Amino acid sequence: MMNGFAQDLQYALRMMRLNPAFAAVAVLALALGIGANTAIFSVVNAVMLRPLPYPDAGLLFAIVRQYPGGITPAVSANNVIYWRENLKSFEAVSAFDVLGAGANLGGAEPERVKSVRVTPEFFRVFGVAPALGRGFTQAEAQPNGPRVAVISDGLWKRRFGAGRGILDSKIILNGEPWTVVGVMPIGFMLLPEADVLTPLGLRLSATDRANMYVMAGRLRPGVTQEQAQADSLRVLQQYRREYPQIADETRNLRMAPIPMQQLWFGNLRPAVLMLAGAVALVLLIACANLANLLLARAAARNREMAVRTALGAGRLRLVRQLLTESVLLSLIGGAAGLVLGRWAIRALMRISPAEFPATAQVTIDARVLLFTLAVAIATGVLFGLAPALQAGRFGIAESLKESGRGTSGGIRGSRLRAALVATEVALSLVLLVGAMLLIRSFFLRQQVQPGFDPRNVLTLQMSLSGAKYQTTAGVAEFARQIVRRIEALPGVEFAAMVTNLPMEQGPDLPFDVEGRRERVDGRDTGGAQYRVITPNFFRAMSIPLRNGRFFEERDSGTSEPVVIINEALARAYFRGVNPIGERITIGRIMGPPFTDPPRQIVGIAGDVCEFALDRRAPPTVYVPSTQVPDALTALAGRILPSSWVVRTRVPPLGLAQAVRREVLAIDAQQPISNVRPLEQVVSRSMAGHRFNTVLLAVFSALALVLSIVGIYGVMSYTVTQRTHEIGIRMALGATRGDAVGLVVKHALIVTAIGTGIGLACSFGLTRLISGMLYGVSHADPPSFALVTLVLTLSALAASYIPARRASRVDPANSLRYE
Repeated sequence: MMNGFAQDLQYALRMMRLNPAFAAVAVLALALGIGANTAIFSVVNAVMLRPLPYPDAGLLFAIVRQYPGGITPAVSANNVIYWRENLKSFEAVSAFDVLGAGANLGGAEPERVKSVRVTPEFFRVFGVAPALGRGFTQAEAQPNGPRVAVISDGLWKRRFGAGRGILDSKIILNGEPWTVVGVMPIGFMLLPEADVLTPLGLRLSATDRANMYVMAGRLRPGVTQEQAQADSLRVLQQYRREYPQIADETRNLRMAPIPMQQLWFGNLRPAVLMLAGAVALVLLIACANLANLLLARAAARNREMAVRTALGAGRLRLVRQLLTESVLLSLIGGAAGLVLGRWAIRALMRISPAEFPATAQVTIDARVLLFTLAVAIATGVLFGLAPALQAGRFGIAESLKESGRGTSGGIRGSRLRAALVATEVALSLVLLVGAMLLIRSFFLRQQVQPGFDPRNVLTLQMSLSGAKYQTTAGVAEFARQIVRRIEALPGVEFAAMVTNLPMEQGPDLPFDVEGRRERVDGRDTGGAQYRVITPNFFRAMSIPLRNGRFFEERDSGTSEPVVIINEALARAYFRGVNPIGERITIGRIMGPPFTDPPRQIVGIAGDVCEFALDRRAPPTVYVPSTQVPDALTALAGRILPSSWVVRTRVPPLGLAQAVRREVLAIDAQQPISNVRPLEQVVSRSMAGHRFNTVLLAVFSALALVLSIVGIYGVMSYTVTQRTHEIGIRMALGATRGDAVGLVVKHALIVTAIGTGIGLACSFGLTRLISGMLYGVSHADPPSFALVTLVLTLSALAASYIPARRASRVDPANSLRYE
């Protein structure tokens, strides 16, 4: 058996040397198809299959708030403490910040670094101890505990030269000394990313229900997710009994444990699966093309097969030989595809959207290698099986007779080739329809007006935390000086501070309308995006005023509390009522330190796309930076960087250095970061849609080219096969136009069959991407019509050259040849 296989392999190599052009075309097509599959599977492996880079990562769960409309990872300190103390199914429960505000690392060159607060159980939950030093103690997590920090390996090497003397040394964070007690291992990653970890202390409070933390737990060995879910439900019911004042607010709430991998990568799953399906279809189209090539080649080798059969070779032996040749081609193509796949992975990561987590390490590991090998072997069998079974199907006498005539194959072979091309057309149509729907959605999103003018606006971020920024007065004075100095720069129109930029994650807070508690969307309390701003924010962003007035300098900490709402909030909570003059109270359920006094509504601003261009503007409240409770100012500084917008009359990046100088002139230890034009912020919010659209369009274009090549190949083969027939027709009076029509008609029939099958499949399959569409239906008629037209025209173009060749057949020569 082994000797027979060695002979088959040796013969396959000889045939490749004898047909280098055919082998090169086959290997190139396979390399493209297998390489694309390898690259996309590497992404699938990173976000769906490979465990997170922590010990026993399968036991790592996030405990999230679950509502009928979805889940949110943000939980309150009360949730963390109560679940940590009462859950039986988890061996440890920890918490860390939902967002990382960042910290200012002092020194000769101050730098803003990413920082996250974690509870002492964090290291046990994630199963990772510092490579140097230790983690945090419970005493260090107390409100007035020692200021200690654990830094990342990257920061240790970059700023401190990887010196082991870093332990117990002091670093300056936000203007205060912190003692470094540990250095994390190489490659440790967290979402949100962190250069510095500091202790997070939590206290149980019946009045504090602000949701600011991620709750993570390590499941006890042997406990299932279903058991943990039941345990969490038990704790929730117990929580409601002990705190009846929140029972109504949590009536639709469930606290659900979900795998941490699902929390971090779950939003990528639909797009990744879509791209995986797309490259699989491209590979199937390539297989159909190669099967057609091998069918033509096998038909030309009928005489060879007949001779081998006459010499005693059985049909199984011939099939094995041809399959060996196709699998060998596929393995070589797979090896080339692996090289292309490595290059494609690097290209994918360079253009990957911002939301693609750094913890997803997309590499070629053992699982990817096995996948590529399996795909290569399966592909070789798939495209080689039909030609192998076709070989030797004719009798010896028939094969020798056909060979002598110079024909190749027969009716059965022609039908099989036409069926393969129809399959290519159907698969291409599915891909093209999907790409067209995403392209239309992408352009419709781009046409959405965001509610502000992003042109000529510079944005930047700062971390306003530490002793000097613990009070509203301190932050307001700093903001006032910065705004005054920046607006004095030549080329600057307006400058302002805001909690966060549109399209980027920000806080939301509950509010009550004074004098009434009407139910809105099934709730007694309203909720709105919460933005703290300085007076010129609306002018800097070119957000229109619909009613009332903007904030002014007179809106100080000693004046009447005021608020501006957006149109979405006015529509939702003040139907038929003019909101100007009404009062709302913000932050009631966060506890007394965070609760505002009642604020008078003095203005209604235009709606802004706070989340994304394809999502409606949410209800939003704007509060003057001078009137925020001190506790809320300090909290915001710990969990969020402050953002700044500068409207200019010149290209905005040209003023970046001047703005930096003005900031350092006020606070020499205050670095700025994320300096970007606002247009880039808006564009970045579209990065995920752009990434999916571009890749699917590329794969669809490749599929279309392969289909055109397939149609051309079959039509060329048809002309060669029917040379005798065409010659007779023309000898009997058929015109050149009749000969062209014969070939084009065949091409259109095959295309029509494939198009019909593809349309039927597309109506069902496009439902799978309906969640990625905006402004178009998954059964959008213009998209289906345009793709059908493109495929029909492509079929006509592909059949043109073979049709011209058919029209030039000389009847005398064809009859003499035959």
